[in-house]
Amino acid sequence: MKKVVSFIATIAFAGSLTAFNSVPLISSAIRAITFVEDGTYELGGDSSLEYKVTSHGEVYITGCQGTASEVEIPSEINGKKVNTIASSAFRDHTELTSVTIPDSVTDIVGGAFRGCSGLTSVTIPDSIPYINDSTFKDCTHLKSVTLPENIRYIGFNAFENCTELDTINFPENIENVLRDAFKNTKWYDDQPDGLVIAAHVLYNYKGTMPENTSVEIPEGVRTIGFNAFEDCTNMTSVTIPEGVTDIGSYAFKGCTGLISLTIPGDVKMLGAAAFADCTGLTSLTLDEGVENIQNGAFDGCTALNSLNLPKSLKIICSYSFSNCKSLTEVSIPEGVEYIMNNAFTGSSNLAKVTIPKIKEATEGIDTIEYDVFLNCSPNMTIYGYKGTLAERYANDNGIRFSALDPDTTQKTVTTTTAATSNTNSPKTGDSDIVGLEAIGIAAAAVLIFSRKRKT
Repeated sequence: MKKVVSFIATIAFAGSLTAFNSVPLISSAIRAITFVEDGTYELGGDSSLEYKVTSHGEVYITGCQGTASEVEIPSEINGKKVNTIASSAFRDHTELTSVTIPDSVTDIVGGAFRGCSGLTSVTIPDSIPYINDSTFKDCTHLKSVTLPENIRYIGFNAFENCTELDTINFPENIENVLRDAFKNTKWYDDQPDGLVIAAHVLYNYKGTMPENTSVEIPEGVRTIGFNAFEDCTNMTSVTIPEGVTDIGSYAFKGCTGLISLTIPGDVKMLGAAAFADCTGLTSLTLDEGVENIQNGAFDGCTALNSLNLPKSLKIICSYSFSNCKSLTEVSIPEGVEYIMNNAFTGSSNLAKVTIPKIKEATEGIDTIEYDVFLNCSPNMTIYGYKGTLAERYANDNGIRFSALDPDTTQKTVTTTTAATSNTNSPKTGDSDIVGLEAIGIAAAAVLIFSRKRKT
């Protein structure tokens, strides 16, 4: 017997993370969903499923009532497809030992089965492309998980505290395993100290790294995960092979022993804060192919004095090189399309910036945003061609401008200085901008999921 109650309600729904390093991005975005009906679906005995129906005829399983130990979720209710298991739908149902999920379900929202301590095994249908954050967290008796071949990523804390989990398959197509996905599980505890690799994902470094360690990422790794080497202060060098395409947010944050670094061109995007606070880093080379430097990627690299940017680079995001106090000059490649706000803020000795060409503003969007050079050297000069955005930006922000000879980027022919400066003008002193804290890990996650992977 099915009990149905009709109603109309529109809510702001925090959608689950449904893409990783791809387009489209729906990650944790707030989206409007209109529910027009709700009801209960009888499972037998004293148990039932609660559900809601959207204006598009999609059924969301929103809750479970009763003490059923085995639950089979239907593929349809009243002729409408069941496609989503909502957040906390089965949370803390400790009596649940098994659940059957139909192929109609395409999204299990984070936390859906959290705290189901009686659950012993789960088979994820082929229709599910992602395991969202905390989906099975605290399922303490979960022993095995079978993932379909099309699973692309496993979210933050997805299986954390599944203390008996010792068997899990990692499909070849998996793209990332996010931070603490397997924290406090038997599978992780049984891994030896050192690099923990799941299929083609370098999940993290386990244990305490010995002093003066040189890390060589093995061939076959395609992704270096979120926080993989965070605060590994004893790392003195890292070799990243061709074939690595993603370096996750915070992956090398706080690796203060790193001195020089080369990023291969297969890495199209550097994650947010990926190398932040690597205070020993003096030399950085990005090979041709790198396109996007995400928020705060090198924030606080105070010793960085040599920076080579590739012609392939398109976006320098906010705080990318903020507080790089040893950086004295930067040449922006002609392919760059956007330099976002505060990209170099607090780099107090940055005095020479060459911007030979950058895309003009389109549809009211500035391609060089505000406060890009806040708290840089008071003697800063921007070198560029006359009549371009570089000159206008310098004049608008009270920064000295020197025109380049059209035949060379080395020779300047005229020099102008703005008579007045506005709030975007470089200033002396430390910025004390806590850029990464402002970004936050959720925003970092969102930002890193913005490009389409090449296939």
